[in-house]
Amino acid sequence: MDNNTNWWTRPCGGVDVLRQAIPLIISFGSTSLMNFTDRMFLMWLQDDSMTASWHGGMLLWSAVAIPVAIGAFVTTFVAQYHGSNNDHRIGKIVWQGIWFGLFMFPIFLLLYEPLAKVFVWFGHDGQLLELERSYFFYMLFGASAVVCGEAAASFFRGQGKMHIELYNNVFCVALNILLTYCLVFGQFGFPEWKLAGAAIASVFCLWLRFFIYTALIFYSDRKTQRFQVAGGTRFDFTLMRRLLYFGLPAGLYVSIDTLTFTAFVLLIGGIGQAERDASTIAFTLNSLTYIPLTGIGIVVSSMVGNQLGNNRPDLARRATVTALIIGCLYSGCFGLAFIIFPDLFLLPFAVAGWSAELQDMSVLLIRFVALYLFFDTCAVICMSTLRGAGDTMFIAWMVGILAPLLPIFCALGIYGFGFGIVWCWIVLTFVVIAYFLAFAIRYRSKVWESMRVVEQELL
Repeated sequence: MDNNTNWWTRPCGGVDVLRQAIPLIISFGSTSLMNFTDRMFLMWLQDDSMTASWHGGMLLWSAVAIPVAIGAFVTTFVAQYHGSNNDHRIGKIVWQGIWFGLFMFPIFLLLYEPLAKVFVWFGHDGQLLELERSYFFYMLFGASAVVCGEAAASFFRGQGKMHIELYNNVFCVALNILLTYCLVFGQFGFPEWKLAGAAIASVFCLWLRFFIYTALIFYSDRKTQRFQVAGGTRFDFTLMRRLLYFGLPAGLYVSIDTLTFTAFVLLIGGIGQAERDASTIAFTLNSLTYIPLTGIGIVVSSMVGNQLGNNRPDLARRATVTALIIGCLYSGCFGLAFIIFPDLFLLPFAVAGWSAELQDMSVLLIRFVALYLFFDTCAVICMSTLRGAGDTMFIAWMVGILAPLLPIFCALGIYGFGFGIVWCWIVLTFVVIAYFLAFAIRYRSKVWESMRVVEQELL
């Protein structure tokens, strides 16, 4: 059979996508496992630590979403430079992303005092408030490491070397799980720091991940210097401005999306303990599918960027369709499992004092997750295609319009009509479907196929 007609072996077909996607699915899946085990450990403390880590973590990502998205957008530059045979520009753009992350470190620390008040604004108090503030404070020390780590990872992502990220992430995640267990419960001679220990373990492993990437980047370019890693360490104002020009819209839509979702989570936190615990558990299980899907999304962005840099939009489309099939099969398996065996997924969270109300509410919310998984998968992959092309302004506009609907309608239902947790999750489901429709229509328009982020003279 002709390789161009065989779904598996043709360029940007099943083998090509899976070869890059499987390492990232495993890599990002390990991150999901880490989140799962961290919250399971914190649930065992039988206080508000699990929910506080969820709330504090969401506020953190809301605060740092723009810089992190700019760091991650380096992948699109690397992919298009690599696809257009301009590898000598890769080292320099990666370093601009790293410098940007390091410049942000003191700014992140200054965010603590103003942003820690957000928990009070949403009516949180007592032990929950103290735990949220503590977790948020410690995690701010790792925010810069995330930006730098995303920029450094882009060196390998943009070239399709996803196995490097697999090895690094799995190692750091395994270490994180072990350190979290030791520092939360005071095992093997470590101090018993409980929730603070979970945050400190995460911060340590985030910086370690970045340092390993940096060492690997220098090592990979030590002989040929094809990527000009050592020579590209200097700050380049022109290239930095180009990164910010394309990366800021990407950061803007990630920030808006995260901020509005955080508001949604904190609104639920004000309804009651059972509601916030059930939602935390449901979103933790949702991450078992969503986080690996973001890995597939990174593969799509990289492949689309490579093919557009090589002026092959037909192959970029093919990569997207292939990823949609793989992604829907992956999320579909989880969706069926969530519907048929919801109680099985709840077993690790069941502790003394686990109530029938919490059990029933968690089962209901897990089935909501199963309901919107298909639409979420398609939205992530279509958006990743637009991102790989540099169509970030459209994404920013759509997120700016749709994302605020989530907390607005939830707040109206809660405070205006006395609706509860079910209303909030119905709104969430409809917003996910709206995202899917917006990005699918834009993808079908083919406007993105003519877009490029690299300098025109290099094409």
